[in-house]
Amino acid sequence: MKRSEDILEFETHGHGLKSEGKIDGITVVVITKIKNHTRTNDGIYTVHVLAEELKERFRGIDEARDAAGAAFSAHASSALTDDTITSVMSAVDPRPFHTGHFIDSLGTIRPDLWSALIARYGAGGQGAGTHYSAFSAVAHALHRAAIRGVLDKLEEYVPAPPDLNWGSPVIRYWTGSGGFSDQPYPDEPAPEATYSEGAVIEVKVNRYERSRGARAACISHYGTVCQGCSMDFGSRYGERGRDFMHVHHLLPLKQIKKAYKVDPIAHLRPVCPNCHAMIHRREPMLSIEELRAIIT
Repeated sequence: MKRSEDILEFETHGHGLKSEGKIDGITVVVITKIKNHTRTNDGIYTVHVLAEELKERFRGIDEARDAAGAAFSAHASSALTDDTITSVMSAVDPRPFHTGHFIDSLGTIRPDLWSALIARYGAGGQGAGTHYSAFSAVAHALHRAAIRGVLDKLEEYVPAPPDLNWGSPVIRYWTGSGGFSDQPYPDEPAPEATYSEGAVIEVKVNRYERSRGARAACISHYGTVCQGCSMDFGSRYGERGRDFMHVHHLLPLKQIKKAYKVDPIAHLRPVCPNCHAMIHRREPMLSIEELRAIIT
C-alpha cells in the first residue's frame, strides 16, 4: 500500500486563489493564496489540513505543499481530538462498545475525518494486505485518549464479531470514563484484602479473577439495565451514571474454584449493586427470578 506522501495529489496551480490536495478524490488539504505579488506564482499562502489551519504562513506554493504533506502525515490520526472522541462516543450504542462500533459512529458523525483516515492508511480488513490501517489508527487514538482519562479501556481483547471482516480475530472494548472502574463485588473482598485482629493473626483472602472483556460482552448484549429491578444508572444519575453496572455470575466463581471459559451471554447478567448484594446476602444465593419475585 502506498503512503500518503506518495498519493497526495494537488491540483495544477495557475492563477487561482485556492489549491486543493486530494487522496483518492478526497480533499484533505486546502491551500489559499492571500496576497498576490509581482510574479504570477508567488504569494503568501495559508494551509488547512483536515479543516485545521496551520499557524505558519508560506511564501510560494511549493513550500506550502511541502508543509501540507508533512502536516497531513502527522495529523491524520491525531485529528481524533478528545472533543471529537467524546462527541462520537456519546452517539455509540451499545455500551460498552468495541472499536468497530466507534468507527461506525465516526463514519456517521464525521464522514470527512473517517474518509481522510481511509485515504491516509487504507481501510484494512481481510485481504487488504496492510498491517496498519485506518482501523489501527482509530484504535491507537482511543488508547491514547484512555490514558488521558477520556474513556475507559477494557484490559483484555475479546473475539471479534465474525461480520466485522477486520482481519483480526480479536477486538478491544471501551466505555465512557468511569464506566468500568474496578468496584468491589458483594460476594468477594476487594483485591489483596488483608484482615488483622490484634497483632497475632493475619488472614489474606484470595479474589478470583474476573474478565472485564466478558463483562463488556455481557452488557453489550443485555444493556445497562439491571436484570433484577430494571435500574438504569444513566437515567437516574445522568452522565455520571452512564455505563455503570455490576455483572453477576449465575454460578459464583468461589464455587467453581478454578479457571473456566465464561460464556458472557449464558453465564453472566447485568445487575445493580443493590440487587447484587441481595442475591449474595445469604447462602444459597438467590436466582434472578427469585429476586424479581421478592421485588414485585
